[in-house]
Amino acid sequence: MIVLKKGDREHPLVVSILKKKLAEISDEVESLALGLNDFAASKEQRLSVPELEAIKVEAADEFVRRHIENLKPLVGFNTVNANIMALELLDELKNKPTLGDLESEEVCTVKVYNPGQYKTKGVENYARKLFASKYGSRGSSVTFFLDKLSDERVRLVLKRAKISQTISIDDVVLSLRTYSGVNHLDVSEEEEIAVTNPEALSSTVLKLTGLLPLDKVLEAAMDIREAHNDLGGNFLLARKIRLTSPGLHWLAFHCDNKIIGTTSALLNMQVQNTEIGKILVLYLNSIVTILQLIAFMAEIEGAWVTLHGRQVWSHVHVPDIAKLENEKTKEAIRLFSEISKLKVKSVFERIKGRDEIQKSIDLVALDLVGLRDWKDRLDELYDAVANELSAMHKILETSRRKR
Repeated sequence: MIVLKKGDREHPLVVSILKKKLAEISDEVESLALGLNDFAASKEQRLSVPELEAIKVEAADEFVRRHIENLKPLVGFNTVNANIMALELLDELKNKPTLGDLESEEVCTVKVYNPGQYKTKGVENYARKLFASKYGSRGSSVTFFLDKLSDERVRLVLKRAKISQTISIDDVVLSLRTYSGVNHLDVSEEEEIAVTNPEALSSTVLKLTGLLPLDKVLEAAMDIREAHNDLGGNFLLARKIRLTSPGLHWLAFHCDNKIIGTTSALLNMQVQNTEIGKILVLYLNSIVTILQLIAFMAEIEGAWVTLHGRQVWSHVHVPDIAKLENEKTKEAIRLFSEISKLKVKSVFERIKGRDEIQKSIDLVALDLVGLRDWKDRLDELYDAVANELSAMHKILETSRRKR
């Protein structure tokens, strides 16, 4: 419910969240509406009564203008506390740039790659088959498992046959096709691959994997190679995910080597300065970012969500890179190096358990955006996000049982 004082454009937006079902308070609607009007005219910033919670969003015009493409934070939560905290956080961050602002300033770019659709069309099925799997996602499109990757050779194993083939490293590009099961923040030397020279595969392998006719497969391989050249970079962002998945360890990744992610799970982020990129990756895995992502996400079903580049990630407020103090920069880079190869719990488990690694990220993130006062509210943040994620997970499980 949104109330804006009539004839006063400078009046803050008032967002209220019901604690009870509408049918339970039908007799009180008029008095509650009058109470909200009184709250809107008062100097109070928050209203809490048994029927609802309400908060004021200052600079409402600016909020709507900045986030006009995605106003979900005003209506899209399942729990009261998470909604209130998200709106409060976004209000605190309103003077910080968004990831979309950094794109406009050419500090970074975020691009989606749908295999088989970058330079051509009609070969999507072949392109997806050329990506070998190493991690948790073993979907129907997986044809090859990556068995071994060295500086010179790549050993592939067919998914449905006890056949392997070794090809040159020059016949592939580095990729990451999934977030699932990827435990390290830095995936350097742990990448997956995509085959870009199908002619290196034997005729038997081509036949068994359905990679025929060869001309179509070569077209698909060209598409991957061109996408890797143009869109690939050193950073990846999660796209289609289950927020409560035990296999979701990070929402953003770094790689020393040039890597390409696919639209099914990951977005490609190029950053001009590697140091800035590492700071962003650290921050984009913080509770500050996670709550914003929940606010803007496109919900598929419960905890299954899509984090589109323009619709979701671009709205996330980030540190003002140009104004960062040298001390804060050094601390962020130090922490990145310290944790980038550590084995960690899932995002959901880290938040529920107030994990020390997660806390270290969050403390640095709050410093980066100048919200030191929120350090004492970390437990409150963890509770709000954990309860929201639990509610989303329950919705997912309930809908599956019904099906």
